[in-house]
Amino acid sequence: MIETRTHKDRGIEMALTLVDQLERQSAHQAIEGAREDFGLSYEDIADVLDVDRRTLYRYRKEMNTPSKEVRNQLDTLRHISHLLDMIFINRDDGLSWLYTPVPLLQGRRPIDLIRKGELDEVLSVLAGDYSGAFV
Repeated sequence: MIETRTHKDRGIEMALTLVDQLERQSAHQAIEGAREDFGLSYEDIADVLDVDRRTLYRYRKEMNTPSKEVRNQLDTLRHISHLLDMIFINRDDGLSWLYTPVPLLQGRRPIDLIRKGELDEVLSVLAGDYSGAFV
């Protein structure tokens, strides 16, 4: 029996292909944004995402689609960057904050936590600051 694909099946396949392409582009943009926004190297970003450097290369070149866990980490990096933009008057002040010990992080520097992949702690402090909780 010859199996034929319906118009609906082809539409679903095209939509899934488009979603995959958009996920790859989004990952590429988030990786490059992390380099620019936080001053991280590709090696640092691979460590943050807990992936091999070759895997990060494939994400950067849009050859592979990141896993859900990696996409979540990239989203958190984007959110941190967004909050830095909202809280600090200019990019240099936000970058300076990343490289300064923060009392709410037990005197640790946010960039060190980011490099270890402990993004939620940094995000929590920034979200609290943005909401006015620490004023």
